[in-house]
Amino acid sequence: MAGAGDFGRGVLRQARQMKGLSARIAIDIDAKTAAEAIRQSGVPDHLVMVCQSIDEASRAWEKGLFIGAGSLDCVKHLPFDILVESTGIPTAGARHAEEAILAGKHVGIATKETESVVGPYLTRLAERHGRIFTPLDGDQPSLLIGLATWAETLGFQIIAAGKSSEYDFIWDEQDGAVWCNGERYLAPDMAAQWTLPEGQEHSVVLARGESLSAIPQISAPDLCEMTNVGNATGLVPDRPAFHALVLRSHEVPTLLDLKAEGGVLHAKGRLEVFNCLRRPDELSFAGGVFVVVRCDNPDAWDLLRGKGHVLSRRGSAAMVYLPRHLLGLEAPISLLDAVLKGLPSGGGSAVAPRLDLTARATQDVAAGQRLEMKGHHRHIAGLRPEVHPGAALTDGQPVPFYLLPGAEVIRPIAAGATISMGDVALPESPLLTLRQAQDAMFFAAP
Repeated sequence: MAGAGDFGRGVLRQARQMKGLSARIAIDIDAKTAAEAIRQSGVPDHLVMVCQSIDEASRAWEKGLFIGAGSLDCVKHLPFDILVESTGIPTAGARHAEEAILAGKHVGIATKETESVVGPYLTRLAERHGRIFTPLDGDQPSLLIGLATWAETLGFQIIAAGKSSEYDFIWDEQDGAVWCNGERYLAPDMAAQWTLPEGQEHSVVLARGESLSAIPQISAPDLCEMTNVGNATGLVPDRPAFHALVLRSHEVPTLLDLKAEGGVLHAKGRLEVFNCLRRPDELSFAGGVFVVVRCDNPDAWDLLRGKGHVLSRRGSAAMVYLPRHLLGLEAPISLLDAVLKGLPSGGGSAVAPRLDLTARATQDVAAGQRLEMKGHHRHIAGLRPEVHPGAALTDGQPVPFYLLPGAEVIRPIAAGATISMGDVALPESPLLTLRQAQDAMFFAAP
């Protein structure tokens, strides 16, 4: 386990309840932090050893102890099967994944930032070494890839696939406000915008978004996850910044349908994110995932509508969804699939660099400025995420979003401009090295 944050601790806790999984190693920048994560999972203190060297880790393993280490180098020689990479740090994720694969381990990746830049390369590298590089159930990319491939296998026509944003928009009618992630936002117009009159669906939904413009309606993590899904499935966004509509759950198949059917989409096979609007007493979508499929058999779908399935107003599309993601508590299913069955939870050999998560400036950026990644959501101030077709790192091409942390701006960038390779000097890192290898693998001239 590399990364003793929320996701990693969840895996450690769940492993304690399982018969088929043993999680004995945790890695963090501070070995004591890693050891504490193991203790918090329920392991008695006398069975946990802080290890700072290969020799210490070897002795602890032979004694049957749990190991808290400060680096992968200390433990990668040990006979474990799979590494969970959950540091959330793009370049650390790249280094850990490559080192683990070369050491003969499978890799389960929860650091979506790394995967968005070099996931296709790491997938192929693992295959060459007879190992698996896979996203993990518990995070939306793996769950959505599974749902989309399930729908395709059954022959459903996928109109849209995606997720709800991480935090619901909760309307407190008596308070006249919408709450999101613990913050209160006045919403005096919401009563008039709560329902969608026939024929006015688009205008009312757009008015909702404007009324709630103080709440972020799209984020880098959302689009990062959709980039990874697109690279595994071939689904693409309808537009680079997504529609990111504010919708009640039952409205999703009506609005996320083709324009000819009353929706907003230009074509089928689209990736999308929506913001779930609900009352406090209504069920949360909880950052869950969905597919909108065409209802080709009216009789069958009329039957399913009667059982509570969510259809569009026209009855021409339906939403099939998983309204949850359980983070590290659910991830062990993917670990068992990889090690015991040799199966990835993601797209496997189908993964290719079809899409890149990129950045557009929302304000003027001066030459000499250094870009920094901050916060739980790994954002970069002054930059807005977008998703564009994947391309090699050449001068005129957009820079992948998570190659930008630590980059120096070398020429002024105007507000509204895409950040291109010629705008910045990228720091040397394992992530950049692997991305260059990926470009050579997929984009090199014959």
